[in-house]
Amino acid sequence: MRALNLLRESLHYRKEAFSAGLGALGFQVVPALRDPLPGDVLLIWNRYGRFDDEARRFEAAGATVLVTENGHLGKAWQGGDWYSLAIGHHLGAGRWAVGGPERWAAIGTECAPWRDPGPWANEILVLAQRGIGERGLASPPEWAERASGRLPGSRIRPHPGMYPPRNSLADDLQTVGAAATWASGAALHALLLGTPVWYNMPHWIGAAAATPLGQWQPRARPQCNDAARQAMFERLAWAMWTLEEIRSGAAFESVLKVARAA
Repeated sequence: MRALNLLRESLHYRKEAFSAGLGALGFQVVPALRDPLPGDVLLIWNRYGRFDDEARRFEAAGATVLVTENGHLGKAWQGGDWYSLAIGHHLGAGRWAVGGPERWAAIGTECAPWRDPGPWANEILVLAQRGIGERGLASPPEWAERASGRLPGSRIRPHPGMYPPRNSLADDLQTVGAAATWASGAALHALLLGTPVWYNMPHWIGAAAATPLGQWQPRARPQCNDAARQAMFERLAWAMWTLEEIRSGAAFESVLKVARAA
């Protein structure tokens, strides 16, 4: 079994930890792979540009494509070093092995009660994104502006990577009845904080706990379902891993169960 690791050589991407994890599972990490075979693995950061071209080449040969990115709840969530990992795609559109509730329980994060929207019930915070990533999954250009235009009483929270926010996300959510997203990590945090969410991207990893934006109506509120939210985070927990779990091979061993069962 061979693995081609196309992550960049920098502290942010931690290429050496990913290579170590693949090696721990018995993969021979190679600098190039012109003839991929079933059983081989390609590891890429998100899926766009040349990464998508390589992914298509490996998939056509029956090999497995692993897509990683910053953790769904943030790279530095809870003071850790988190990365998402799935087969084929990012943001919930890929595949990974989902276990029981024990992983989310061990992480030890509890969801806040759904917040009473009070006088701001009809106001919506639109969570802008940078639009970086795979075509069809990345936030479309000017999505936030178009969404805000169709949602009376809404305002846009710029992506922190483009414009430093004046307030924390928690503070911005205090004066709205709901949030709206294409498919953002900020919306996952909104759900954790008890703010219901409208979403737009099909297959978004948080979709089961939110409501499609296409169902929006004046004075309507997205779902506030405790069981659905809990189940969503329990599933999400199996799609994000600490750097230590990646280096040990545990993350790859879990996610690759899907490929081995196919």
